[in-house]
Amino acid sequence: MIFRWSIWGTHKKQNAELLKYSILTFKHHFGNEHDYVVCTDDKNLIDRIIGDLASIIDFNQSIKSIYNIESKATWKKWCPRVRLDINQTEIYIDSDVFLLKYPSEIENLIAEPKIKYAIMDEFFGQPWQHGAMKKKATGETPFVNAGLFIQKEGCDISTDLEREFTWWNENIPFSEQTHHDEQGALAIALTPHLVTGELSVLPKDKYMLIGPNENKDIENIESITLFHAVYPEHPAFYKFKFHLNRILNF
Repeated sequence: MIFRWSIWGTHKKQNAELLKYSILTFKHHFGNEHDYVVCTDDKNLIDRIIGDLASIIDFNQSIKSIYNIESKATWKKWCPRVRLDINQTEIYIDSDVFLLKYPSEIENLIAEPKIKYAIMDEFFGQPWQHGAMKKKATGETPFVNAGLFIQKEGCDISTDLEREFTWWNENIPFSEQTHHDEQGALAIALTPHLVTGELSVLPKDKYMLIGPNENKDIENIESITLFHAVYPEHPAFYKFKFHLNRILNF
């Protein structure tokens, strides 16, 4: 399997500690036999921060990606390309997502032949979670969180996502862009697969968003498999850092 992260822009130094912990938690539970990759616009900086925890791709030195654009949305997470290796199951992970225990649900869905993709659920489904792409969403479009997204071996969302990116690029002016546009585009690209039963949405009580507006009163994460310490200030990371340290034997 491939586990991949992205980090770029002005928040690199601020989020570097989170990125390091995120990688460490996945390596702790999955071991060293898989590929761990960080895609970035500053290879030298990230190399100094994470060392040999993961291989590093400088997407500014790769073939120009259509997603390597300046916008309010998080399109750069897909640089240098949406699929690094279609011959492996590939798991995209935000730098503020942390694995607390071995994810048996993910193991089971990878073994399920009909499932092609898996993704986190949203806290409460609301139109703003699709960003400006709510203009194109339908009643079937799921409210999902793109902090963790899985493409199984042989499956590739690249063409469907590029179609939605192209629509966004042609129809959403900069003044209407939001941080959630890429998530909304991914949700729309995945809609047909949800309808056909090929998309698995992970249970939100075990794969949890925690932030100022999401599960903000939670104090005990012993029963949680994974949590996303959501943007902008990631308070859940600092609140539960002691728990991560205990898992990692720090």
